[in-house]
Amino acid sequence: MKRMLGFAWLLAALVVLPAAAEVRVTPLFGDNMVVQREEPIAVWGTAAAGETVTVKLGTSQAGVTADEQGKWSLSLPELKAGGPHELTIQGKGNSLTFKNVFVGEVWICSGQSNMEWSVKMSNDADKEIAEANYPNIRLFTVKKTVAGKPQSGLEGSWSECSPESIPTFSAVGYFFGRELHKELGVPIGLINSSWGGTPAEAWTERPFLEKDPMLIPIVEKWDKNVLGLIEQLNNYGQQLLTWRATSNFAEAAGNPVPEPPKFPDDPRRSPHRASGLFNGMIAPLVPYSVRGAIWYQGESNAGRAYQYRTLFPAMIQSWRAAFKQEDLSFHFVQLANFTEVLPEPAE
Repeated sequence: MKRMLGFAWLLAALVVLPAAAEVRVTPLFGDNMVVQREEPIAVWGTAAAGETVTVKLGTSQAGVTADEQGKWSLSLPELKAGGPHELTIQGKGNSLTFKNVFVGEVWICSGQSNMEWSVKMSNDADKEIAEANYPNIRLFTVKKTVAGKPQSGLEGSWSECSPESIPTFSAVGYFFGRELHKELGVPIGLINSSWGGTPAEAWTERPFLEKDPMLIPIVEKWDKNVLGLIEQLNNYGQQLLTWRATSNFAEAAGNPVPEPPKFPDDPRRSPHRASGLFNGMIAPLVPYSVRGAIWYQGESNAGRAYQYRTLFPAMIQSWRAAFKQEDLSFHFVQLANFTEVLPEPAE
């Protein structure tokens, strides 16, 4: 009996004892990654509150203590281009080791379908794919995510550029990175964070939309859409009850059953939502050290071209502020002419 009671107490203790928090990092840190050369290298993650975390990359090493929420971040001293290295993150209870890490140039590739357009959809795709053997060009694609607030987590992984990995990657991103690699002769890291058909306001942090009178209506519109979802759901419920009653009568009379009402779209999940893609696909990259960004977008804002004069600079400013790089290099493509030229104004 005593033995059984002792076993019961042991089980109870195991149930109530919290599991030790392991050191964890975002998937931006992983095998095959590229970190920015000649800049402090930001590394961050979570651990147990008060836990000491030590990070080492090549000849650079630094340590930090996790705060009360278990969050930690540090900067390693800058390194010259090169590799391969190992990135080691050591905590009290576990350690993480990432291999085949290089130091070079890191660029974000973003925009709408212009940037999302894949290599396999490009001209001479078979030839380009077959020749895409560039092991020192590394690729990372951010999973499409909409969020109401800036996120810290993301999904994705780094891979070496090869005929197997390149077909679905951004064509513009790849060709840009390939030329950069040939010109500079250093490893290149390309982070593809793009979504077809999306407007620039979706990629802009909210405070930068709110502080300009021309852009405030964009935020107000989406706030109204989100708040209106409750009313839409209530209306849908009433429509569904009516449809069920009508369907029963129609079926009993041998008549065709009408189509059911459409469930309302959730504006919170719309990729057009103001700041939604900044929160879900740009904020999680911060504060990863990058050289700059390339941007190919505009069709979704073409109907508001005058507003774009204000919106686009605001978006660039929001990225530079987020990464705390006032001189973050930002390059964009001007849209080519599209549709026929008409002598008179038309819709």
